[in-house]
Amino acid sequence: MEHTYHDVKLTAPEVGSLWMQYLSDSLSKCVLRHFIYHVKDEAIANVLRYALNLSETHLEKIIEFFTKEELPIPVGFTDEDVNVEAPPLFTDTFMIVYIHTMSIHGLTRYSGAIGTCVRGDVRKYFIQCSNETTELYDQATEVVLHKGILSKPPTMTNKHTVDYVTKQSFLTGWFGDRRPINSIEIGGTYINMHKNVVKVVLEMGFRQVTQLKEIEHFMTRGEKLCKKHMDILSTMLTDDNLHAPKSYEQEVTDTTVAPFSEKLMMYHITTLLSATIGYYGEALSMCQRRDLSGSYVKMITEIGLLAEDGAQLLIDYGWLEQPPGAPDRNKLKNVK
Repeated sequence: MEHTYHDVKLTAPEVGSLWMQYLSDSLSKCVLRHFIYHVKDEAIANVLRYALNLSETHLEKIIEFFTKEELPIPVGFTDEDVNVEAPPLFTDTFMIVYIHTMSIHGLTRYSGAIGTCVRGDVRKYFIQCSNETTELYDQATEVVLHKGILSKPPTMTNKHTVDYVTKQSFLTGWFGDRRPINSIEIGGTYINMHKNVVKVVLEMGFRQVTQLKEIEHFMTRGEKLCKKHMDILSTMLTDDNLHAPKSYEQEVTDTTVAPFSEKLMMYHITTLLSATIGYYGEALSMCQRRDLSGSYVKMITEIGLLAEDGAQLLIDYGWLEQPPGAPDRNKLKNVK
C-alpha cells in the first residue's frame, strides 16, 4: 500500500531513536577514521571500511529526516573530535574486536528502535540498518574466528535429555546443593564478559592519553569496577569448569597522544556503562539461580552509580548534548 509521509510527523520515540543514532554514528565515524588510517591487516581494514560507510550513510539519512521535519541537526561529534594522524592507541586485533562488539550493540539498539516506530519510512529505515549491521556482525565474526582472535563461548559435553524441574532447590544458589549453571545463564554471563573486556581496554587506553585529571580518575574507577565485575562473571563460569573469554589488555599501545577529544572519550565510556545496565538486566531476567541474580542486582547498582558520575562530568564540562524533549508547559506562559 502506498503512503505519503510528509504530513505525518515523526513520533517522539522515532525522533529519539534517530537522535541517539546520530550521536552514535558520528562518534563511530571519528573512531573508524582513525582506525582505518593506521590499520595494517587488509581483512580487518575491509570490515572497518564497511562499518565507516554505514555510519556515513546513516548520518546523511538522519539529516534528511530532520531537515524535512524542520528539526535541528544534532552536533554529535565532528572532525574536531579526532586527530587521524595521532599514533594508534590500539592494535589491529583490538580494532576488529571493537567493531565486532559495537555491531552487537547496534543490533540491540536497532531492534529496540524498530519496536517503537510506526511511520513506514522510518520503520523501513531501521529495518535496513538492522540488516546492514547484521552483515557487519557477520563479517567481523568471520575475521575474528578465522584469525583465532575471539574465544568461542563454552560448550557442554554432557548428554542432554528432555527433563522438568521437580525441586525448588533448582532456584537456590547461596546455601545447600547448588546445581551447575545452565545454558541460558551461560549465554548472559559470556556476552556480558565479552562486552566488559572491550570496555576495560577502552578505559585503559583513554586513561593513558587524557590530559584531564578528573577524566583520568574516572577512567581508572571504570577500569577497576569493570575488572571487578569480570572476576564475578568469570567465577560464574569457572566454578563449573567452563572457560571465560580472554582479555585484550595487551592490545593497548604505549602512545600518550590522544587520538580523540576528551568529550568523545568520556561520552563513549559513559554510554557504554549505561548500556551495560540494560545488558545486566537482561541477563538477570534469565537467571534461575538466586546467587547469580543477586550478583547482577549488585553489579547493576554499582555500574549505575559510575554511569551517573560520568554523566555529571559531561554536564560539568558542557559536553552533554540534550535530546529533544516535550515542551515545558510551566514556562509557556503569557503573563506580563
